[in-house]
Amino acid sequence: MFGKLSLSVRWLGALVVLLFSQWAAAGPIAIGYMSFDVTSGTTAQFDIANLTGPNALAPDFPVATPLTFSALNLLVTFSDGTNHTFGLSDFTLSVDGMSLDGPTVAIGGTTLPVAATLSGLVGPTSIDPGTGTMMDIDAAFSPVMFGDIHGPALDDGALGVIYVHEPGTVTVPEPSSAWLIVIGAAAFGLRRRARSAALVALLAGAGTASASIPVKLAAASIPSSGVVGVSFVKVTAMGLPAVAPASVMMTIAPTCAVGGPVAGQVVTPASSIIPVIGSTSQVRFQIPAALSQGTYYVSLSGGSGAGAFASTNCSVLNVTTSNTTLNSCLPTSSLAVALGPTVTAYVPNGWWGGGATGIQVVPIEGAGAPASIPTAAIVNSCSSNPSTGQAVCTANTNDVYLINGHTLTNTLLSSATGNAFFSGGGCRNCGVAVNGLTNTAYITVGLSDSASGSGIQALNLATNAFGAPLRLRHIVSENISVDAGRNLLLTPGEDNSYGLVRLSSVGDLLTEFENSTIGGGGEYDSSASDCTTGIALASNEFTSNVSMADLNQASFIPGSGSGIGSWTSPHNVVTLDGSFAAGISGISVAPGGQHMGILTGEFGGQSFAVFQLPATPATGGTVPALVDYAVVNNLPNTPDGASFTAGFDPHTITAYTSPNDGRAYGVIADWAIGTPSWLAVIDLKKIQGAPRIAGTHTVDTSVYDVLASGAVRYVAVH
Repeated sequence: MFGKLSLSVRWLGALVVLLFSQWAAAGPIAIGYMSFDVTSGTTAQFDIANLTGPNALAPDFPVATPLTFSALNLLVTFSDGTNHTFGLSDFTLSVDGMSLDGPTVAIGGTTLPVAATLSGLVGPTSIDPGTGTMMDIDAAFSPVMFGDIHGPALDDGALGVIYVHEPGTVTVPEPSSAWLIVIGAAAFGLRRRARSAALVALLAGAGTASASIPVKLAAASIPSSGVVGVSFVKVTAMGLPAVAPASVMMTIAPTCAVGGPVAGQVVTPASSIIPVIGSTSQVRFQIPAALSQGTYYVSLSGGSGAGAFASTNCSVLNVTTSNTTLNSCLPTSSLAVALGPTVTAYVPNGWWGGGATGIQVVPIEGAGAPASIPTAAIVNSCSSNPSTGQAVCTANTNDVYLINGHTLTNTLLSSATGNAFFSGGGCRNCGVAVNGLTNTAYITVGLSDSASGSGIQALNLATNAFGAPLRLRHIVSENISVDAGRNLLLTPGEDNSYGLVRLSSVGDLLTEFENSTIGGGGEYDSSASDCTTGIALASNEFTSNVSMADLNQASFIPGSGSGIGSWTSPHNVVTLDGSFAAGISGISVAPGGQHMGILTGEFGGQSFAVFQLPATPATGGTVPALVDYAVVNNLPNTPDGASFTAGFDPHTITAYTSPNDGRAYGVIADWAIGTPSWLAVIDLKKIQGAPRIAGTHTVDTSVYDVLASGAVRYVAVH
């Protein structure tokens, strides 16, 4: 029986191949698909695989002409009945140069996506459908629809195939034509029932039965980037036999491992296999934690004997963020930076003392134009999770806004009961920092029944549930930081106690520890830290001093009863050259392995300093110190001719390490018009290496043009 069925499959497969060229011109032609891809426990993406031109997987996706998508309109319906429309600007070009990654939606809360419809155009409209002759098609592809507006929530791998068709023919949004039914039955349904390798060999151009069954992969994974140890991605495979996911071994390596092992490869099993069309399927796997940031090539293999299979090529995968970055300290500040092929800044239009409502979404690396997100209240701060890309922003009220891409997905309310007051203003919600490892946001809040009038509240971003606020004895820092790897939250406050808060392994707030011995001469304003080495810093407002402590050598003394504890460590105060408006106020260290940071003043200042920290952890009581620093006294005028003006509290400055070139950058927002107008993106290494005035740490801008050198560039906020 098995042999007869296998023979029938082979004959039917041959018939499909013989008739394909005739039917392809008469019916809709598959050019790719849109897929709902769950990338983590809290986020998913609507990705588009463009399987044309060099990325074609004939006969399932046969078009030999490279096509380009335009005028995309993606309508997503959520479980609460709301809809959101995404356009082409919400997608990012894949590393294959043809497919599209994103947009991202949150799936950690109760409002979940239940249905999606995609429409748009392709070009050119004269194509080779895989027959060697040209034919005309309509510019509009058939709408792709999947899910149900009445629920349930979309599952990982929900997808719709994208078809083009000849002018004047009926648009078919889902597979229903005669040629597609035949191919689907022959190349997928019957093949899977019979477990036959013969059709696979026929469709994939295999050789003898004794050789491995060849599997062809699309040029890039979907999505084409992710975070090691966190993100799930998929490869599109044609010709994969019917096997259990665990028997498919994914090899991820710096070079393509087809043909045998290569240096640096990591092997991990697939987690699921999802049919697409014909003999094409998605193979899902998690990016192994052993990888680091970089570009990798994915191949697959498995089986044995006559059932052995192996890919004949590789899919490219871009690992944009590593666990080193997730373990790095993420600061609060006015600005948030979300990493990916497109690096995006989230810029509030307000501050503690006023401003306007809304948030500006500004691409600072990659394509795209700035966009506005309206909010009900004035926003003062944003932070983002480097593993999911989700941004969290706080208003001067109790509002907490959750954002994915360009979309405000949820508004929550903190437990603030009053205003916390700082030298730069008052606020109910005052700031936010995200713990990337536990997917937890920490909101600094005003609490009328707290000894300091302030506290911190944890928000679980997987469930959108708040924990009980932690009431602090010492005033919370204007800008806290999270050391996820050490389970610590850093909160140096204006009463000159450098506070630390112990976190649980899942991100809960536990105990406050105080330290009033570090000194600095002013009042602590903001925190920063290089979590790879344990060097913690605090800016000293109204001075040029930076306070430093070594968390790697810290000792903790528990408090008695319900009292807070204390901590000590080797410490130091460094006085910098240069003059900073209102003293050193904003400070940030770029997460990752560059060990570099940036600091600035506030309230109209134009000066900033770049500093280099030690590259290795200290031991034996070694006192922390800066390796080097460079001061720029005046940022140049912005492209509109205006003088650069740094923003107000809570400090319009942050730092990040680029996932695209690996360099450390600082970002400062300009507030010359009363709301943010430009972002200064600063290459920290270039500033550090710039010529200096003899005998000082000051960059000699009379001989070094920071704009012409590329050390500083301006990006419009609006």
